[in-house]
Amino acid sequence: MSVDIPYLVQHVDVQRLRWDVATLAAGERHGLRSRSAHATAQEYIQNAFRVAGLEGRQHTFTYAGRLGINVLGRKVGRNPALPALLVSAHYDTVPGSPGADDNASGVAAMLECARVLASAPIQRTVEFVAFDMEETQPEGEGLIGSGAFVRDRASDAKYQGVYNLEMVGYTSGPGTQGFPPGFQFFLPGVYRHVEERGFSGDSVAVVAQGRSTTLSQRLASAAQYAPGLDILPVEIPAGMPIPSDVFRSDHASFWAAGIPAVMITDTANFRNPHYHTAGDTADTLDYTFLYRLTCALVAAVADQAA
Repeated sequence: MSVDIPYLVQHVDVQRLRWDVATLAAGERHGLRSRSAHATAQEYIQNAFRVAGLEGRQHTFTYAGRLGINVLGRKVGRNPALPALLVSAHYDTVPGSPGADDNASGVAAMLECARVLASAPIQRTVEFVAFDMEETQPEGEGLIGSGAFVRDRASDAKYQGVYNLEMVGYTSGPGTQGFPPGFQFFLPGVYRHVEERGFSGDSVAVVAQGRSTTLSQRLASAAQYAPGLDILPVEIPAGMPIPSDVFRSDHASFWAAGIPAVMITDTANFRNPHYHTAGDTADTLDYTFLYRLTCALVAAVADQAA
């Protein structure tokens, strides 16, 4: 049985995306400062997986004497022998921020992808995970939840690829898209593309390196199912110095283990002035942009899992 991608994409619901963001971003989700809201977010994500009909579970770990919880959902494919795909997003926030873009937007896109694919006749298993402790902890380290997940589970799973969502809901007007220092010299083609668009913050960047570029290219191809969405593959050639900014999300934990992964992002602080502030609220996001990105994500994952 083949997968009808246009049919699946039609079932992406922008109102569910809005609801997920608004619910998750009702307050900060910091594991130390806002334990109740942090636990509520875990329960919300776990319940969303359950309602969708996915296998749900928790992956627990400890860091600095604290318990961390990664929340997992699993859509079992018809051929479990195939290496699985993973779609991920972190659900914690920095202190003082409701984290609508960072990263309720990513969690919302992940949950909607899970809902739409839950009944699809796919061959390859697709796992969904909401990571805890992505943000830098008081001890100075970040990416704790994904690092623990890779250490405890990923080597056995042999993932074919990881789509990691990191801030995917904010757009801005002409002249607002920034870059890390020297970016125009490292990746001049990407820079020219944004320059031709008037430095508007309205593209989705898909950061990849090495074998991960097959994932970024697949997602770029899936833009055909999301008219109006500009997907910009940021593919780092072998041997080129890698700007530190591209390691600032959970995909980096998979890179370190040699697992193909991409970061899908609206470029965070290089576009969004509300990054890591109390102003990162649900009303600042562009839900048409988030909807289109989710359509492309569903199409890319469904095609790869078919």
